[in-house]
Amino acid sequence: MIEKYALRDEPDKTMFVFKSRVGTQVYGHIIRNRTETSPAKLVFETAKFESIDDLKAEYPALDKPIE
Repeated sequence: MIEKYALRDEPDKTMFVFKSRVGTQVYGHIIRNRTETSPAKLVFETAKFESIDDLKAEYPALDKPIE
């Protein structure tokens, strides 16, 4: 995993960014955050992008960082 960040448009979800095994592309897993009553869950795997900046342009980060 290269990076993780909260999604701006869906603050209850977190993006985990990974490097592709082949080439230099990156992709992300969108995970619904855990709650008191349910565990974290994989919601979606993105398409591959040429850079993290391209991925963040399509799936923007929430302004505040994840701690």
